[in-house]
Amino acid sequence: MRNAISMLTICLVLLSNVSCKKEALPNITSIEELEKALKEEMDYEDLTSISYCVVKNDKILYSNAMGYADYENKIPATDSTRYLIASISKTITAVALMQLVDQDVISLDDDINQYLPFSVRNPRYPDEAITFRMLLSHTSSISDDNIFSFDLDCYGVDCPMSLDKFFKDVFLSTGEYYSSNNFINKRPGTKEEYSNLGLALVGYLVERIAQMPFDVYCENNIFIPLGMNKTEWRLSKTPLSELAIPYSNDIENTNNPHYTFPDYPNGGLRTNVIDLSKFLSAFMLNGSLNGTRILSAAGATEMKTLQFGSSEQCLSFYFDDIDGRTVLGHSGGEKGVTTEMFYDPKTNVGAIIFNNDDDADLVNMLSLLFSYGANQ
Repeated sequence: MRNAISMLTICLVLLSNVSCKKEALPNITSIEELEKALKEEMDYEDLTSISYCVVKNDKILYSNAMGYADYENKIPATDSTRYLIASISKTITAVALMQLVDQDVISLDDDINQYLPFSVRNPRYPDEAITFRMLLSHTSSISDDNIFSFDLDCYGVDCPMSLDKFFKDVFLSTGEYYSSNNFINKRPGTKEEYSNLGLALVGYLVERIAQMPFDVYCENNIFIPLGMNKTEWRLSKTPLSELAIPYSNDIENTNNPHYTFPDYPNGGLRTNVIDLSKFLSAFMLNGSLNGTRILSAAGATEMKTLQFGSSEQCLSFYFDDIDGRTVLGHSGGEKGVTTEMFYDPKTNVGAIIFNNDDDADLVNMLSLLFSYGANQ
């Protein structure tokens, strides 16, 4: 009998541990309910800060923040705090390229070598062209494995290495970062493999085709038109007093923890949730916000279309499931930052959330934001 009681006790403890996180997420109908539920999630996940907003069509339904942008100095995060948004940056880079498609300067299915000063070919498939569409859909066969072995981060400054030098070092046989392992052993266009290098290469291509620095192109053609005046690719143009400190054990320079990298178009954008909501609204409204068009309706539709038979991957943007809701957008993660930006194509409700910790679990909070938006 004692053994049976012991086994029952163990089972109850195990069941308790499995279910101890929380019950099903509540249906959120008010700001008060949203704030309470978000605070509970933030405390449970032990996060330094979150900054977030909910949008519907062209309106911000709600925005706020919790926690500290600077924990040591107890500086609170706000919805105006800028964060490094990591791979959400790729969606900006993709739209920049699609603008050139809109202008008939290029075609998505062009061989990118037409626009480069060197050849980019998978050495195992030297006769197979790599196209813009492949870069944007992560089917180019360009791999991150080799470049990840190099520490290229620059602390406190913008990396002086240009995109031109970086990619010559990656793809020229005499380059410092050249390797046959910069490609996977799959024919371009046949396998989906997430590629930071591939999306950074998109930024370099925009720079060459538009004949201006990539960051300047984005400022002139996306940020200024949309009124995104708190959005910058360059750390030197970002007031540190407005920037959340990234918290990570992997950050080498704790005295100046803000870092940059030479392949910045794949993840180096800094912005706040208010600014990014303008970009998200413009994208989900088929390229136009409040009379300002950054993308043709056809271009926006193409970017929302599944590519190469994928069930998730569009052009940079991808579909995901958030608590049973099919959403389109992108997430991001770098040292000391975790970010989410998605919208529901059925309702045009979008949610954005930024955090300044490593590998934070923001999915439940994203779901709460969607729940609030759906009830407004």
